[in-house]
Amino acid sequence: MSNLDQYSRKPGRDSTGGRSVPLSTTLAVLFGGFFVQFGAGFFAFGMIFWWGFGAQADVTSWYRFSGDLQRTSGVALASEHTGINEGGGDHSPGTPIYRIEYQYYEPGGSTPMTGACFATGMNPQPGQAVEIEYKPGDPAVSRIVGTRKAAIEAWGIFVALFPGLGLIFMVLGLRGNLRAVRVLKTGKLARGKLVDKQPTNTRINNRTVYRFTFEFQDEQGRSYQVCGKTHITELLEDEELERLLYDPEHPEGGVLVDALPGKPEITPDGEIKGANPGATLLRMLLPVGGVAVHVAVGVWLYTS
Repeated sequence: MSNLDQYSRKPGRDSTGGRSVPLSTTLAVLFGGFFVQFGAGFFAFGMIFWWGFGAQADVTSWYRFSGDLQRTSGVALASEHTGINEGGGDHSPGTPIYRIEYQYYEPGGSTPMTGACFATGMNPQPGQAVEIEYKPGDPAVSRIVGTRKAAIEAWGIFVALFPGLGLIFMVLGLRGNLRAVRVLKTGKLARGKLVDKQPTNTRINNRTVYRFTFEFQDEQGRSYQVCGKTHITELLEDEELERLLYDPEHPEGGVLVDALPGKPEITPDGEIKGANPGATLLRMLLPVGGVAVHVAVGVWLYTS
């Protein structure tokens, strides 16, 4: 009798009605696998560009300054280089982007209005006359003519595609891994026969990812199919009947044992072994640590 046969006889060990799975193993399965790790890495790296460009993109001017605008004279109060240049290359630093503070009076008004805007290459000196445009009836919405209200033009928002794509990969991976954790706690053992193997359009480490389909029977003799994807095809081709675990309430939502993220181990008496703490922390580094760092950066930027 294999470890998994023993395992299949041991449901109902914890308060949820499932087996007791060590926390280290739960975390190893939850944060293991290509999609979670790749998605977390892509998200963490992409967010660097978001803070540098996307978070400073002018995405409000198109509607805040739509329609008829009123113009009046004003004066520059200060101008400073933002540290960002537009354009440039190996032999040119590009054109500096400046943050400009200004003051003006609404026609007929006696209370000075102030504001700030950003411009590429425009660097007025304090006291220099500037032309202001503002929303009629709402003079607080203003800018110097030809400037914008954020350091980067609206195109900067498109860098959100990179962390957004990473976040999608990570969420999809976590959803699948949550199902794997649930089946690990409540699932029953079965053995499936390979009935289909199809290449996908994805490659990992220069190896094609294949979609495997296995057919199995539950305890009542009803047939179901379970699918799994991996680029390490030998994991799912080393046995004539591949081991899998299925949820008795949803048999079609099974998982293939050899393709489980985190590689959980089962002792000879059917108990689930705790994962190596160091390896588990390493798996959590990008999805937990990376996200936490960028959340902290966001809180600091938007609340300071």
